Amino acid sequence: MTLHIGVDTGGTHTDIVLLDRGAGQFHTLKVPTTPEDLSIGILDGVRRIIGEHGYADSAADISFYYGTTLITNIIVEKKSVRIGLITTAGFRDVLEIGRAVRKPNIYDIHWRPLSPLIPRELRRGVAERIDYKGSVVAPLDEDDVRAALRELMRQDVRAIAVCLLNAYANPAHEQRIAAIAAQECPGVPVSLSSEVAREFREYERTSTTALNAFVVAPMTAHLDRLAARLAEQGVDQIPFIMRGNGGVMSFDLAKNLPAAVTHSGPVAGIVGGNAIARSAGISEAITFDMGGTSSDVALISDGKPYSTTRGDLAGYPILLPMLDLVTIGAGGGSIAWIDPAGGLKVGPQSAGSVPGPVCYGRGGENPTITDANLICGRLNADFFLNGERELHMDLARQAIADKIARPLGMTVEQAALGILAVAESHMVNAIKLVSVQRGIDPRDFTLIGFGGAGPLHTVSLAEALGINRVLIPAAPGNVSASGLLSAEIRHDLVRTKVAPLKSVDIDAMEADFSLLVAEAQTSLEQQNATDGQILRALDLRYRGQAYELTLPVPARALDHALFEQIAEAFHTEHERVYGYRLDHHGIEVVNLRATAIGGLPEHPWPVSEKQGGQARPVATRPVIYGADPSAREWPVYRFVQIAAGQTAPGPAIIEYPGSTCVVPAGWTITWDEARHAHIVKNAN
Repeated sequence: MTLHIGVDTGGTHTDIVLLDRGAGQFHTLKVPTTPEDLSIGILDGVRRIIGEHGYADSAADISFYYGTTLITNIIVEKKSVRIGLITTAGFRDVLEIGRAVRKPNIYDIHWRPLSPLIPRELRRGVAERIDYKGSVVAPLDEDDVRAALRELMRQDVRAIAVCLLNAYANPAHEQRIAAIAAQECPGVPVSLSSEVAREFREYERTSTTALNAFVVAPMTAHLDRLAARLAEQGVDQIPFIMRGNGGVMSFDLAKNLPAAVTHSGPVAGIVGGNAIARSAGISEAITFDMGGTSSDVALISDGKPYSTTRGDLAGYPILLPMLDLVTIGAGGGSIAWIDPAGGLKVGPQSAGSVPGPVCYGRGGENPTITDANLICGRLNADFFLNGERELHMDLARQAIADKIARPLGMTVEQAALGILAVAESHMVNAIKLVSVQRGIDPRDFTLIGFGGAGPLHTVSLAEALGINRVLIPAAPGNVSASGLLSAEIRHDLVRTKVAPLKSVDIDAMEADFSLLVAEAQTSLEQQNATDGQILRALDLRYRGQAYELTLPVPARALDHALFEQIAEAFHTEHERVYGYRLDHHGIEVVNLRATAIGGLPEHPWPVSEKQGGQARPVATRPVIYGADPSAREWPVYRFVQIAAGQTAPGPAIIEYPGSTCVVPAGWTITWDEARHAHIVKNAN
């Protein structure tokens, strides 16, 4: 028996899928997230899904995959212990100086930099110096190190980041500091920049190492607690967690490199959306993932999600490979409010899972997007989350009337439409950030909508952007959880080696790649991945540039002919990305990369024979849509009663066990063999 469970914890709900590959069975479940201890909600869901479907006696056969927003939440809310920094003498302020750029708006005269994760009084410089080639210029002063560590311990530091100036070229001094720290402050976790992000650019490397140190203690405690509780339930195989690069890694590796788990949950949604797109023959897509607290948007081109090696986490630079996404504070629980000038705003504050939207009846007082959708008839008060939660229309109406409608002099229905219009304008802008801002026309793409709240808005967003094709997965509320089962084991390694491409030392580069490949192979073996492969790549730039492009290196011996092919590929890629090429300009190698991949799993979604014909609605109900606050009767369909191959015209409401899809008039829905809904704009 081959069983897999994927769990994605969001701000409001924890999504769970159970896949029995042998039997071709796919089961989904949503349970409330338990912010006080995420493992409580996770274990409750795992017990329920294996018990309800008869797998309680097969727990030992279950492989567990996990996605979470825990890391992001810790950084955003600054919920962690005090951490210290050990760096090269004279460079303690690198973390605060940063870069001379205002993000995200260089013209914002009110912009102020983020406070560094490590305040100045907890940053210590020690005497040492290694040059950019890795040669020791000045030895490490171990007495200096011991004095710095003891002072940090007196200041109640509970984790330490170590980032020396040129440790990427030679980690010997950092490794020695770690050994001394084990003597001076046993039990205190130490993050070394040479193990977290072995690249040049000391600011980004220091920031990444600080992020890692900031979250290592709470992440380790959480993963240890979750693994122990899973084992108590009989789920004792190696557990895996989604990382920012779109692959998974074992809990043990994640505890040493928690910074790599950045955007874990949203990235799982991108992976899941891409897997569904591939199965449907779609190579150009935009994923729109809307949950309870935020919306995440990403672009897929030629069957691959966009990625970056220089991202950020809550505004802090992070120098690790990750899928490129845009996150905005617009989720089902995002709160509608009126600013001092009398303008209607939505988000970024969220009601979360506790107390949640007003209509949940759990004490929430501020109206949210979910409350507005309920008032507009788009949600079924008696069939929310498959009928497990009753929504209270009267509470939602009262909250919107008191907080929005009366202050703005409008009806409750007009206020609800206003809330949805403001929220959707933010979502449209987010989609433009990953497409139009990159010179890409979104009309050439399919918009894939998922998440508990995503399908409520996806077709409306497509209309606003001129997109004619929409895809809604068969279990839209659980795509991130299913994406965990579509991801390969993946581990990235990098070494900075700056040199002109034409005059590179081929033997030295072969030796460097061999070390990286060996380390990558070891990571696969540690995770019991026996069918893996190692991919090589180079970061290249034109001489004088401050940014790079990553180009694959074929699995063959390096030689000058290969470098000429790579150079041409770089010129072509540079023209594609930036619109120009400099054929006679020198190209520099910046970084060597190796990526270990543990084999791509089979697509988890089961298929069935197409029946064809028209789907039959189960009811009708009044729905408010567009600018007109008057209601009209719309057909309502239940997904569980829809067969593969069936069709339905808009307008339509489709009620899923964990989500609801809104399709206005002028669109046609067709369900494929996996019962993913393909929604196409009718020709005029």
